[in-house]
Amino acid sequence: MNENRCPLCAQENHCGIVKGQKDCWCMTESFPKEIFEAVPKEQCICQKCLDTYKKDESFKT
Repeated sequence: MNENRCPLCAQENHCGIVKGQKDCWCMTESFPKEIFEAVPKEQCICQKCLDTYKKDESFKT
């Protein structure tokens, strides 16, 4: 598992924690609970995939 890559699209996820920062962009976002069924909880997805996931009606219950 590459912690620098989004597990959904394999592009850079821009994880601040992996880069040695105190925070990550994802710490200020809200995530649909269903997304945690699609990706490992310990891996950060990218902003683009999160936005796409939120817009895709097929993921909403």
